[in-house]
Amino acid sequence: MKKTVLAGALSIACFTGGFGLQANAQEIVRDNVDVASIIHPKQAVAAVIPLQSMTYQDLYKKLLISELAIDKHGVVTTKNSITVKFSIDPTWSAQEQKEFKELYGNAMQIKFTPSGNSFKGEVLEKGKWLPLAKEDLNDIITGMFEDEKIDLKPGGYFTDSIGHWAESYIQVLYQFDIINGTSATTFNPNGKVTRGQLAAMIFRASGLDVKEDYEGPASYKDLSNIPGAKEIAILEEYGLLDIFDGANFEPNKPATREEMAFVTARYLVGMDYDVSKVSKNNPFTDKSKMRQETVEAIGLLKQLGVVDGANGQFNPKGNLTRAEFSKILTLTLVLLDDEE
Repeated sequence: MKKTVLAGALSIACFTGGFGLQANAQEIVRDNVDVASIIHPKQAVAAVIPLQSMTYQDLYKKLLISELAIDKHGVVTTKNSITVKFSIDPTWSAQEQKEFKELYGNAMQIKFTPSGNSFKGEVLEKGKWLPLAKEDLNDIITGMFEDEKIDLKPGGYFTDSIGHWAESYIQVLYQFDIINGTSATTFNPNGKVTRGQLAAMIFRASGLDVKEDYEGPASYKDLSNIPGAKEIAILEEYGLLDIFDGANFEPNKPATREEMAFVTARYLVGMDYDVSKVSKNNPFTDKSKMRQETVEAIGLLKQLGVVDGANGQFNPKGNLTRAEFSKILTLTLVLLDDEE
């Protein structure tokens, strides 16, 4: 008999810690009636922040796993800079909002650029980039990360993903040991996800343990001496891999979008996410091309905002990319965290 509840839940400390970033940064401004006092326009040279332990790459990674990047889309990266945008807080007084707009418009922008082993900062005021004094930069950084609860992993600065639409999701999964790069500095976001890789990432996200949960080989005939065979066997036991119903698992075969949707929906249910009140309506115009057992799974994930398509179609037989799955799995983890 198939098991129905997974053994453990991933602790998503990142979301409860990093997601305070926007409010904290705004408090720096709000605490000063004169919002201009957080910078020194006359400072001639931007100074390096006196937080020796934080490098430019650490700042990049911390910002990418924040709510400001994932939900608010307020972090913009390029090869040589990170720009953070803070919106007006609607709870401010009319006078505070007026002063803010006079200086920054509808959003204050702070740009960070590498400087030696650390970084410098500038603020866009009245259309001009002005350097931040080290004291002000230190206050801003401290305010943004004062509730940070996650220790960053080494690595994860993937140069081929800087500026990519999925870079925040990639960084979240990297920090949780769910996904790895293709090298120390590359991720290959548009590369394909194989069935074996899909199973491995779902397994890591589940909180399951090979030593505790493995009860015997999978039914698939092609997993002898294959890395990850025990993980695949455990997921099969829980019913997450029923979409792969052939005699062989074919771990190196690219996973399709509908296979991913089936596994992800089963993962949500297995993690005790309450789907009873969620519509399973599948609005995609190409659902006739879907395997029957994936129609409701895709509909569920669509209604939850986890998956999307293009021009009204889901492209169920299309290959799943590493970037696409990074986003889908991250949004799934957020759903689980929000339900706690």
